Amino acid sequence: MKKNILALSVASALTSTLAVAAPAESGSAKSGISVDETLVVTASRIQQNSADILSSVKIITREEIDLSPALSIAELINDVNGFQLSQNGGIAQTTGIFSRGTNAGHTLVIIDGQRIGSATLGLVEFANISTDQIERVEIIKGPRASLWGSDAIGGVIQIFTRQLNAGELALDLSVGNQSQQQGSLSSAFAHGDGKTTITLSAKSAEGYDVLDNAEPDDDGYHREDISIIGTQNINPQWRVNWLAKYNQGQSDYDSAFGGNNKSELETKQWHLTAIQDTGLWYQQFSWGQQIDESIDFIEGGNKKDGSFFETKRLQANWLGSYQVSQALTTSVGVDLTREEVDTKKRANNQPGYDKTERDKKALYGHIAYDEETILLDGALRYDDIEGIDNKFTYNASAGLRFGDQSLISINLGRGFKEPSFNDLYYPEDAFSYGNPELKAETSNSAEILLKTSVADIQTELSVYKTKIDDLIEWVPDENFKYNPLNIHKATIKGAELNLTADLFGFSQSLQLGYLDAVNDGTNKPLIRRAKHTARYQISRDFDNLNLLASVNYQGKREDSEWPSTTELPSHTLVNLSAAYSFNSQWKLTLKANNLFDRDYVTNNHYVGQPAQYLLTLNYRQ
Repeated sequence: MKKNILALSVASALTSTLAVAAPAESGSAKSGISVDETLVVTASRIQQNSADILSSVKIITREEIDLSPALSIAELINDVNGFQLSQNGGIAQTTGIFSRGTNAGHTLVIIDGQRIGSATLGLVEFANISTDQIERVEIIKGPRASLWGSDAIGGVIQIFTRQLNAGELALDLSVGNQSQQQGSLSSAFAHGDGKTTITLSAKSAEGYDVLDNAEPDDDGYHREDISIIGTQNINPQWRVNWLAKYNQGQSDYDSAFGGNNKSELETKQWHLTAIQDTGLWYQQFSWGQQIDESIDFIEGGNKKDGSFFETKRLQANWLGSYQVSQALTTSVGVDLTREEVDTKKRANNQPGYDKTERDKKALYGHIAYDEETILLDGALRYDDIEGIDNKFTYNASAGLRFGDQSLISINLGRGFKEPSFNDLYYPEDAFSYGNPELKAETSNSAEILLKTSVADIQTELSVYKTKIDDLIEWVPDENFKYNPLNIHKATIKGAELNLTADLFGFSQSLQLGYLDAVNDGTNKPLIRRAKHTARYQISRDFDNLNLLASVNYQGKREDSEWPSTTELPSHTLVNLSAAYSFNSQWKLTLKANNLFDRDYVTNNHYVGQPAQYLLTLNYRQ
């Protein structure tokens, strides 16, 4: 890792010589490139002002990422009201994110308009997403399957890749406890009426022992990433955007069942988009691919005897939007996807899937009406997915503005999650097998949302209910082999209150969450979801000093403990960050996570992240 950081330092000197003057910004931001902080793309797949969106929205900017004590994308999202995480230990371990009480696979994750995640597991490896590569994050709570398709039951998280203005240079070098080392270099250059940003990043740590009842050892990791993102204006109406990403790394982990304890990964992603914007008419054509490879093996053993999976996802889509009038906008779109699975390329005698590819086709439409007082929003989508039933989904919202900064809305939506390749086609072995007769999990949601300002306190209150049918669970058959079945239903009720204000010279926010997530068949709580959560954050900017402190409370929760369940205790974590600017170019940032080194767990027997300290030297040209 020391060589990686040294390479980044040398590259900074070389890259700075390539920087040229930045072109003037031009063109629309509807595609998600150069989006203004008040504009959101994820809610309707075209640009909208965040104040006009009838659902609960959270935007995390690059400036907030820099100052946040969070050291991973999962920790950033865990700071958002309505989201909870379950980790098999620390930053580089398997992480599940529960959005408004839904399952870990019920939140769609997108990078620059392109869905990511494993087609075999149906989950996203958040540990593979570097925060150094992120420009901003948009989070839409509630179902959005009518626009984005499968997985968008609890919400949608869209991550935008980091961009600089041409001629800019950003260098970050970090060290911390647990032998943490991180380095990141970003630089942008102009080419005619366009620009391209290149970001290199690497990080490693020795880690700590993540499992309290097996294999006492430190579970470390390392990651290396590169991203290239750019835009080129062809003429006043047309432009082209491109993206290429590469990620590789290795993680140590512990399993309660023994066996494999090391994982190697490699992810490749590319995306090309052509955009036309005439003012009233907007359209975009996109084409891209994501390839995920992973192999799990026993440390010191032969990798080819390990468990290898490769999934490929080729995606193409077209979106057209027309501004009918000042108040009325309409959109239609088509999504085409092919998913492929390979288990043999890097493994010895590993069984293959009976079916190794599937095609998905979707057609959707969206309409938005925004008159001074009345706001209406609706979307309808049809998904044709090879191997399962076709699905119709919808969103319908109605809002009423009152006062200068107040809005109340009612939101209804239907979502679904398609079964993964593992669910449908996992090859039979001594312990398990897939089930090609599975149906998709489906949901129906309702929400009442109030946004207002009282005594200069920005207030957002959301009350929601979601019912989920045909939940998939792997259960033993008469021969004690596990297979997935649609056997459960769940009812989730919750409320979220967000208060934000500038008081006594400090920026302050308070988040309170209540969640009642129950398995209808057993009448027991869904595991690893806390009923009560709270978070308080306070910050202040001085001339050269930025300070931030947060307190995050997670209530007690149920978890599995064979043959029944056990209760995980509540915990409260205190996080701090401080950034001192020496001048306009140099800054020193200190981040402290779990400041008082509290013991906690979010997954039974897996130890929560101990105190982490990270000192970063930042340079901006």
